[in-house]
Amino acid sequence: MRHEHCERIQPICPLCWINRQSVSVLRLSQVARQDGEDIVEGALLCPERMCQREHPIIDGIPVLLANPASWIENQLPYVLRRRDLTGFTESLIGDIAGAGSALDRERGNNGIYAHAHWAPDSPAYLNVFNAARDLLAVPPQGLWLDIGCSVGRGTFELAAAAGDLAVGVDLNFSMLRLAEEIRRTGRARYARRRVGLAFDFIDDPIPELPAGNVSFWCTDVSSLPFAAANFQGAIALNMIDCVPSPLGLLCEIGRVLKPNSEAILATPFDWATGATEVASWLGGHSQRSPHEGSSLTELRRVLSPDCAAGIDTGLTIEAEADGVKWRLRTFERAVTEYDVYLARLRRKAN
Repeated sequence: MRHEHCERIQPICPLCWINRQSVSVLRLSQVARQDGEDIVEGALLCPERMCQREHPIIDGIPVLLANPASWIENQLPYVLRRRDLTGFTESLIGDIAGAGSALDRERGNNGIYAHAHWAPDSPAYLNVFNAARDLLAVPPQGLWLDIGCSVGRGTFELAAAAGDLAVGVDLNFSMLRLAEEIRRTGRARYARRRVGLAFDFIDDPIPELPAGNVSFWCTDVSSLPFAAANFQGAIALNMIDCVPSPLGLLCEIGRVLKPNSEAILATPFDWATGATEVASWLGGHSQRSPHEGSSLTELRRVLSPDCAAGIDTGLTIEAEADGVKWRLRTFERAVTEYDVYLARLRRKAN
């Protein structure tokens, strides 16, 4: 994170926002380690007298959560994970830890998404991103938000397209750290599963990155720590079926966008109970209903101007595309392929 990015983004305390709907703009209270313009370790402080919550900056990533204790309990191994081990030692530890271990899951997931985003021979992520960009009514400009940024390719692409600051947010610290390492070093370093516990160690140079115009933040995308009407646009690619509250995510997108601005939503509607309880899915169940369980019909309903359910996300659908290919390499002999639906959303003018 850079100091000027914090000044531009004006993050707010998520705890104050959830508890009292009060906008307490955080201030940089301490810098413990700095590398040039980059704040690597430090803290952001809530100035509210009844709060005074400190939010850590770890490996250049601000962690802004209403319940950081719960997050750290689940992600502490990834926060403390060393990144300086040789491939030999990491392979040895991986064999000892075994299949299904925390290390195996982390390396496997990071490798899947890093390959999709950054491998020179993989058009997977750019397929979806380019389709999203082409669906926009006007090219990106101003401050943009990449919701569920994963390992960061979309955030860099937005910064390059807009020529301005792009902010990537995700809850997965391990993926954010990989994205931040790419920003600071210009290299994509990750392990990619070949078969079983055998991984190939990738270290690819990534040229011409707009590193000065990218910032990564760790936060809950259903409770974004940003003031209302702060962003000129947003993308949420393959995200709405990966959060506890899809409606909450849509409402947050509507809240943080400036009036009359655009967002792109992309999803294969791949609902899973591990991410979202069935009751919160948009479609995907209740096939006895008039829409026969159609997720697309339900999404269109909740985003229609005359939605009868009393839901007002502040967003309406302006344009759609469908059947965009999203291919994820899981290991050398396996690929998962999705047909992705995309919608251009417009933030209402009032």
